[in-house]
Amino acid sequence: MITTKIKHVASFANLCVANGIKTVVISPGSRNAPLVTAFESHPAIKTYLVHDERVAAFMALGMAETFGEPVIITCTSGSAPLNYAGAIVEAYYRQIPLFVVTADRPPELIDQGDGQTIRQRNVFANYIKDSFELPASPNEIERSNQIAREAIQSLISIPTGPVHLNVPLYEPLYEREEFNDQNSDVQVEPLVANNWSKQDLKEIEEIWKNSQKVLIIIGQNPNDGLLESLAPLLERPEVAVLVENTSNLVHFGKIVHSIDRTLAKIEDSELVMYSPDLIISTGGAIISKRIKRYLRDFSPAHNWRVGQYLIKEDTYQSLTKMIVSPPKTLFNFLAGIDKVVDSNYGNKWKQKDLMAQVGHEGFLSQETDFSDLKVFELLLDYLPENSNLHMGNSSVVRYCQLFNPIKSIRYFSNRGVSGIDGSLSTAVGCAIKTPNKLNTVILGDISFVYDSNGLWINELPSNLRIIVVNNGGGGIFKILPDARNSEHKDRFYAPHNPKIAGICEAFNVVHKVANSLNELEEAMLSFYHIPEHDRPILLEVNTSEIESQLVLDRYFKFIADK
Repeated sequence: MITTKIKHVASFANLCVANGIKTVVISPGSRNAPLVTAFESHPAIKTYLVHDERVAAFMALGMAETFGEPVIITCTSGSAPLNYAGAIVEAYYRQIPLFVVTADRPPELIDQGDGQTIRQRNVFANYIKDSFELPASPNEIERSNQIAREAIQSLISIPTGPVHLNVPLYEPLYEREEFNDQNSDVQVEPLVANNWSKQDLKEIEEIWKNSQKVLIIIGQNPNDGLLESLAPLLERPEVAVLVENTSNLVHFGKIVHSIDRTLAKIEDSELVMYSPDLIISTGGAIISKRIKRYLRDFSPAHNWRVGQYLIKEDTYQSLTKMIVSPPKTLFNFLAGIDKVVDSNYGNKWKQKDLMAQVGHEGFLSQETDFSDLKVFELLLDYLPENSNLHMGNSSVVRYCQLFNPIKSIRYFSNRGVSGIDGSLSTAVGCAIKTPNKLNTVILGDISFVYDSNGLWINELPSNLRIIVVNNGGGGIFKILPDARNSEHKDRFYAPHNPKIAGICEAFNVVHKVANSLNELEEAMLSFYHIPEHDRPILLEVNTSEIESQLVLDRYFKFIADK
């Protein structure tokens, strides 16, 4: 194989392939030329070219989360790695295996006025699982391979997360030669964190037997293997299970799917009645602020968090036990414990959920005004079966939570740190990895413009559909009461007027627009057809002149009063 002449870099590419790491998103530069050559030359590696490092990192994030497989991002030295930061933070809090491989200047040139040179070693220290650096000398292949193996082992070990490998490189950078070293074809064994003990089992069993009001809350969880182990607990009268559509768990009649909608039906005088003795939480972030406030105010006697995580997270501010184990193991264990039950706690939650659903349907059947809420009702109705939905942050993901999930739809959203900076790019990455599925991404106008360079890639897939709800900027600030009443709202949350059609023209993306419900419905009739020109389609839904927050206020009041 003809590849880079820098042997430890060529060896590193072989090592990645031997451990199943075969997707690389490259942002071009000079200092990372040996890495580019090594990855491009390897027949088992698929590379993608993305000039904007921020887009590259989020696109790789979308690729990695789709199937839980590691993806490499690689760039040149200097400020380029810093553009990866937003996606790395998201990957850290979502535990997505992003392999960050940054080229660097030789160590003796750091802080010496050399171009494109910063302190790159440990540059992501606060939000990276592990950091490593290869030796600068190309002759230290054995030591380099050992460090690379340690980096890969960290990357694939549970809990997973982003890992940084810094690679100092001397010139010349572009020379190539034959490379046939088989010593780098070494498979690394992953490590697994698990701390169950006999004492843990005894304590867990005792608390479980004495808990008559159990609230299981499942956050973001793109993997769908939990439902089978959870099924026996859904039959328990003392157990209520709350999820959001980001959990990708669906069981109508047994699970509360819309938390905010259901909480709207619980009166203040009933709050104590619905507070649990035991919380069991697992998965990633919970979107609902209401449930967080509620459970922080009504602290349970016991609060368990189960899973294998990089950080010790106490969302409800009352954590009593971290159970470092796959959630399935705990749920299977609890299902096998006999206990005396005198409770209908789970049924109470399900009853409120059913009442909220009736109110939801009643309001929408009466409401005919063009608003963000009605837009989401229609958009979700038209989602194709067995497709992927990517929800932008701020108001978009919150509106989606008001509607029951669709069983055949897989839901995605960057809820690790909930930023707006990479929602489109992440969806592009997933769409590339799922060529036989339609991928819909719904964004606000600010989120779209902020990440519009996500359209600036050669492999932009035709199975991508982009919906921009253009409400004139910052729709979330109209929903949040404090922001809505801010004395600075007219300046800092003021409407803006981006030319979305112009952005589409620049990137050769088909642009459509809807200014009413009738126009929206007409547009949706052909929105998911694959066009002959094989380009993505963007639909701009203009609600900028509508007071959508007033409709949302009426919606929650209607449900509460119904």
